[in-house]
Amino acid sequence: MIEFKMPSLGSDMDEGTLNEWLVKPGDTVTRGQVVAIVETTKAAVEVECWQEGIVNELVVPVGETVLVGTTLATLTAPGEQVEKHRRPRPSTKTTAKPAKAPPTVSSAPTAPPGGDAGCRQPRGGWPNRWASTSSR
Repeated sequence: MIEFKMPSLGSDMDEGTLNEWLVKPGDTVTRGQVVAIVETTKAAVEVECWQEGIVNELVVPVGETVLVGTTLATLTAPGEQVEKHRRPRPSTKTTAKPAKAPPTVSSAPTAPPGGDAGCRQPRGGWPNRWASTSSR
């Protein structure tokens, strides 16, 4: 069984709304075939399938907003037996967002975004190597 999941279509994407299915159960899909249209906060995007197989089940209905990584559909690989049981419904996005904790101030140095602690600016700033040491 192959799980076709909601891809991340951008670095800031954490959810998407399924606008349209372009396949139905029983259809054969090929690698690179556009199988769905997903709406993000910026645009409606065609989503390609990266596996070959036969569409077994469309798990997420049109119009539903789900998180990146949620199974949208299941496929069976060529020659694989179709499973007869249904998968449980995926958890959808909740409308209430959890409250964010206020930022805390710490006196300890922290790594810059991206986690590269080896590139911190030295105390007192970077030396200006291009500044002239002699007055002209």
